Amino acid sequence: MNDTLRLTIPCTFFPDDAVAWLMRLQHKISKTNFTGDLVDWCISSGLEIPSWFDGFSLSIGSRVTLEASPKIYQGHNVTGSDDLMVSARRLVDYVFGTILNLASWPDGSLWYVARVDVTYNYDFPTFQALDVWMDTVLGVQRGQRRAGVEERADEIETRPMSCDAMPSGRTIYLGKGSRYRVGKIYCKGRDLKAHPPKCVNTFPEIVDELAQEFASVGRFELQIRALAISRNAVKYGLLPAHFAGLLPGVFADNASKYLQDIGITPLHSRNKKQPIVYFPVHYLSKHLHLSDLWDAEFRHLFSTEAAMTDDTLLSSLIQHAPNAARAQRAFDFYQRIRTLGFVQAKKMVSKSSFYNHRRLLNAAGVSDAMMQDGTALIRVPVDPIKVRLWNPSSDRLRLVEATHAAMQAGNIARLHAEVFRVA
Repeated sequence: MNDTLRLTIPCTFFPDDAVAWLMRLQHKISKTNFTGDLVDWCISSGLEIPSWFDGFSLSIGSRVTLEASPKIYQGHNVTGSDDLMVSARRLVDYVFGTILNLASWPDGSLWYVARVDVTYNYDFPTFQALDVWMDTVLGVQRGQRRAGVEERADEIETRPMSCDAMPSGRTIYLGKGSRYRVGKIYCKGRDLKAHPPKCVNTFPEIVDELAQEFASVGRFELQIRALAISRNAVKYGLLPAHFAGLLPGVFADNASKYLQDIGITPLHSRNKKQPIVYFPVHYLSKHLHLSDLWDAEFRHLFSTEAAMTDDTLLSSLIQHAPNAARAQRAFDFYQRIRTLGFVQAKKMVSKSSFYNHRRLLNAAGVSDAMMQDGTALIRVPVDPIKVRLWNPSSDRLRLVEATHAAMQAGNIARLHAEVFRVA
């Protein structure tokens, strides 16, 4: 499903009176500086939504930028649409039509994507099975809990994998803090317990039932940002192949001309060192397969081989390597890890050699966690027969949606009376 969306569009796409009204909703932030004096910052904070209303972010300047999740219109984000066009239109229409009550606004398909979260849920047999699987991914071996594997890298940048204690329980981050894309894995039941839908906050028994129902569900989220889409536009099939290798500024200018030629109003940031080319929803929905990006982020974590020996590893490496010599070097590197430890073995090879070895070992079935631990090549993975993609048909979720719809009219009226009246 498509979860959180950050959409942006030039303010010229809105009627002038609508932009003027939206700007009046914004105010300057008052803060104290290091001396304790009150200082009025000259930056707009955007629209502030009170805590009793399902939150969304809206900022207005030369562009109008909206960020929200399906929670805003359905009361929860457990499940939703897989269609980017449908998600964007529903979000935009709800915020600007139902909540802000504007007379007109640009269609959701015309907005430019600044961030999109792609989410899938997997049902493990039990919560204990999910917990053990997360331990396996994090490389917890021999009864000792560790922070996580040291690092994993891709063609863009080095992206650390870490385990952070969150209010909702353990959460695995792949590339936390990255400006490109971030992966996140956690237990949806724990998350619902810690962050229940606002419309059922006063019904603890419903929250407990939801948390229990989703206790064995693992949530896998990929947050991909406009910078990653822009940097990989050729790879993703969004721009012609001859754009590859162009300098950032030249790339942005040529991309703008190309988009203009095919009837799309170009939009890119003015950062000369790393400009971001934005693509509209209707263009991405045709050319970008979000499910494939999610698959590339998480599929390697679902092991299907019950056991591996040195012989089967070498055979697998030979199948994936361009030649037998490369396979043997990767195999020797893994043996060095088992003898000297991960850190020392990594120091003995160049950075490019390490990533080449790592890529081959991953393809052959050696996970990052196994690589850091240097464990024996015998593993017992989650049984792929028991782990299933989870699409809920829950009466409790329908109850949440109905409760949200019933309360929302009063909440919106209160929002207009308490927050919007000044504008």
